[in-house]
Amino acid sequence: MAEEMKKETEETVEETTKEETEEVKEETTEETAEETAEETVDPKDEKIKDLESQINKWKTDYYKVFADMENLKKRLKNEHANQLKYAMQSFIEELLPVIDNYERSLTVEPESEEGKNILKGNKMILNQLMNILGKNGVTVIEAQGKEFDPNMHQAVMQDDNPDFGPNIVTEELQKGYMLKDRVIRATLVKVNKD
Repeated sequence: MAEEMKKETEETVEETTKEETEEVKEETTEETAEETAEETVDPKDEKIKDLESQINKWKTDYYKVFADMENLKKRLKNEHANQLKYAMQSFIEELLPVIDNYERSLTVEPESEEGKNILKGNKMILNQLMNILGKNGVTVIEAQGKEFDPNMHQAVMQDDNPDFGPNIVTEELQKGYMLKDRVIRATLVKVNKD
């Protein structure tokens, strides 16, 4: 009986050991299969992900540079257009005092017939000059009797004239000029009090 019990215990131990070893083998086989599957997939997946991220980064950089270049082209085009549009501004600014003095000289009333003819010729020359400036976009800013506009007028004096309403230009002291849509010299004016 002791021998039979011994055999039964040995058989049970052997069976348990075999079952445990088979379970351990199965677990190890599953783990190695998973590890090998991960190892075979991981390098490729990682490489693909790495390449995709590089491509996305390059695309983003390309789009940023492309947008910057388009903005630069637009800005340079606008600057060039403005440069052409207002190219004559400095020349005209230097010419305005000459025109002012020329207009003042035409206010003198000559006594002789010869003087009147000279005055008439000078007025014609001034008209020609103003027509040429007009063709190039220079216009006189109208001020007399208009409401005071600080963008186009420069008030140097106040007036208390009952014939004009409040904030109305009563007298133009010096002509103002615009080049296309830009004020190159504001009109000096006398403005009626409020």
